[in-house]
Amino acid sequence: MSTLPTLLLCTLFSWTLPTPVEVADGWIALFDGETFYGWQPPLDTLGEIQNGTLILRGGECVHRCAFGKATLRYEYHEGDGNWKTVTRALENTPPVLVAAEGKVTTFRKVFLRPERMEPLFNGENLDSWNQYPEMPGRFSVDCEKRRLLIQDGPGMLETKDSYGDFVLQASIFTAAKNLNSGIFFRCIPGEKMNGYESQIHNGCKDGDRTQPLDAGTGAIFRRTTARYVPANDEELFYKTIVANGPHFAVWVNGLQVTDWTDTRKANPNPRRGLRLEAGTIMLQAHDPTTDVYFQNIGIQSLD
Repeated sequence: MSTLPTLLLCTLFSWTLPTPVEVADGWIALFDGETFYGWQPPLDTLGEIQNGTLILRGGECVHRCAFGKATLRYEYHEGDGNWKTVTRALENTPPVLVAAEGKVTTFRKVFLRPERMEPLFNGENLDSWNQYPEMPGRFSVDCEKRRLLIQDGPGMLETKDSYGDFVLQASIFTAAKNLNSGIFFRCIPGEKMNGYESQIHNGCKDGDRTQPLDAGTGAIFRRTTARYVPANDEELFYKTIVANGPHFAVWVNGLQVTDWTDTRKANPNPRRGLRLEAGTIMLQAHDPTTDVYFQNIGIQSLD
């Protein structure tokens, strides 16, 4: 079985995503080739999109996420068609694209990889996690393949440590069609899945990937819906979650599918309002049909 994602072709987008090997290595696309999704407005006054490229007539555009320690890479030209590649390190600043002074500047393949990710799952045991055996969900480790297995449910597996602002990356496999799971974060420790949930559900309506079932993988469940379903069940796929204060963004197989800000009044209970306090991360066993595994889970705290 391949460990690389299927990069799906569709009529809505004509973006250039990182290659499957790059996606598996943690790279994500900041520009989808069709929209200004994820970037600060008013981009339509600064430039335009043509043939999968971003054309800036002046000024700069700023991504809505700060990624902590990361590598930014993109290609650009200054009107002469001579493409150049830029690679630079970022640290606690959002990615910025800047038009050359007095020149129209064109950008493409705007990719980013978070760096210095610390493992949440060591591939050997669940010593750094709290388990709740009174719940029917089952969590186990396949040490040979270094996989964290999630079956049955409902149930939850909770980190012993807490995180507020962070970048999290995970590789995930759902073993049947339309299975349901989730990654919860900023949770109230010990309470049953009481946190923000980044949904795992790769189903879509009538084969239309712009119409996710049950909010779609990458959605902040009960808060917003993923704009697209890039992943397939029964194939390994890759998720990146970024939490910066009230702002949350999620990528699936390198494509940003969620860009959401919690505008509710502050409340330590995330079911009732904006939770800014650090909390645990929980993995969900949703129901008796759940059969999911995580092969890697890494995090970079931004606090």
